[in-house]
Amino acid sequence: MRSSLVAFAAIALVALASAEQVSYRDYKVYKIDVASHDQLELLGRWREVDGVDFWDNAGRRIMIQPALQEKFEAFLNVNKISNELIIPDVEATIEAERRYDLQYRRTKGATSGRATVDFDHFWSTEEIYQYLDELAAEFPNLVKVETVGQTHEGLDIKSVTISTTNGQVSGTKPVIFIDAGVHAREWAAIMSTVYLIHELVEHSDLYANMLQKDWVIVPVGNPDGYEFSRTSNRMWRKNRFPVTILCSGVDLNRNFNYMWAASSNACSDTYPGASPESERETQAIVGLMKRYAANLELYLAVHTYGDMILYPFGYAWPFIPVSNAAEHIAMGERARAAVLAVGGPDYEVGNSAEILYTAFGASDDYALGEGGFKYGFTLELTGGGRQGFDLPAEELSRVASQTFEIFRSMAGDV
Repeated sequence: MRSSLVAFAAIALVALASAEQVSYRDYKVYKIDVASHDQLELLGRWREVDGVDFWDNAGRRIMIQPALQEKFEAFLNVNKISNELIIPDVEATIEAERRYDLQYRRTKGATSGRATVDFDHFWSTEEIYQYLDELAAEFPNLVKVETVGQTHEGLDIKSVTISTTNGQVSGTKPVIFIDAGVHAREWAAIMSTVYLIHELVEHSDLYANMLQKDWVIVPVGNPDGYEFSRTSNRMWRKNRFPVTILCSGVDLNRNFNYMWAASSNACSDTYPGASPESERETQAIVGLMKRYAANLELYLAVHTYGDMILYPFGYAWPFIPVSNAAEHIAMGERARAAVLAVGGPDYEVGNSAEILYTAFGASDDYALGEGGFKYGFTLELTGGGRQGFDLPAEELSRVASQTFEIFRSMAGDV
């Protein structure tokens, strides 16, 4: 096993070094602070403009290509929208991330497997899956790993079940269902979820209360997109389905069959697909939900970034809260306090349509509107200060351990 890991690490090192990358040279990121709903609406008009990328759906951080920067800054000034330039060159942050990863792999050699596991770097899909398979082999009475689908490009979509009932959903305990990495570029969401798996399994004696529930987890919800973001386009969001000759990708978090809405803009970062549940990744997640429908209790969609704990529904404005909104708010506030208690950021708790823009076909809306869950949240994890999606790897362990406190708090509430 050790020799195969070293060989794989060497291959990955060459691939990462030689892959042709989309450049974001001189792309800038602005931190936006809107003072009113009118300003929010004005800002929203930029959402579908080519070369404009809303890094978080609330429009608090927006990446602008060089040709549009003068016009965008003028727009902000005219409308008196408070802003701050926080990343003057996105490519510089990507290059720093790439250099760190290459150096890490040169130094460490093998980068996956239980013998070498750490949270000082971002793992590939292959490395994550290899680790999960090793856990299943080492802890057969606690862990089961299953391939629940395949992507358009032929990568496996894997789930892991963690349960004291021989790694099987017992049918008598509440199920906590988690997916991460549905948006390809949100690497810290994936790794924070892998950290959760690591803690629950490798240190199960410390978390007896959490293991009174059954856990069903899809740690890499969009393997094609994740690998594409690692090798070709760091800011890629969607999956890799070839929609048209010119444009690829469906936003999987707009593809669920609850309040889904069609779009003719196939090139948009939020393109919802030709029909609800058109994508193999969505089908895999929904299929798992349906399998365990009788025991579903809590759904968590793990994303980055924005320091937000959001509850449904997000498809309408004025927003339509779930019937047990007060319970959701209380759960969110307890999780917020748990993160603060370990020195983490101050998460904002609220309805997704109120804090963010409305969104159709989202997974958390599906979970409560159609999937049978009692509770459901989207977690927009911290971006690590100014960096956003490019969370420095040296901050990953801290962010993952702080996020674990959200998982632990919410597990205690179901």
